[in-house]
Amino acid sequence: MFVPNRSLAQDNISSLRKYIQVKSSIAEGGTELFEYHGVTYLISVVPIVVSSKSEIQCKTVGNAKAKKEMLGYINGTDITSSTILTNSETCTTTLEGTKVECKQEYVESIKESVLGTISQVTPLGGWYSPDRTVYYFSIYKVI
Repeated sequence: MFVPNRSLAQDNISSLRKYIQVKSSIAEGGTELFEYHGVTYLISVVPIVVSSKSEIQCKTVGNAKAKKEMLGYINGTDITSSTILTNSETCTTTLEGTKVECKQEYVESIKESVLGTISQVTPLGGWYSPDRTVYYFSIYKVI
């Protein structure tokens, strides 16, 4: 009697993962609350650029990023932004004359901080984009 219930729970999680992957608004990243079969889930999905990473490496990176995403949803984030304008001028004198080069550069720096801890988070699963350049990893927490 215990085994069928466990199988039913796994079927629910599999169908929930399929919904998140194909039909949800967070299929390519984000965090949202979902109610499924009377249970409320907090689900986070993060994209990882594959490049030369193995699937195990993608899952490891994805797990950390998804927890950060979920914590940001729960506790909020502290975002700071700064913009720096740099002006430079270079003079070069040759037999042909003087050449002056002026350069202006904008550098924008954005930092996001998330504080907190999260427990009882379970991997929902991962999937590749159709061209296999991005791996999406998802986690969930029952609320």
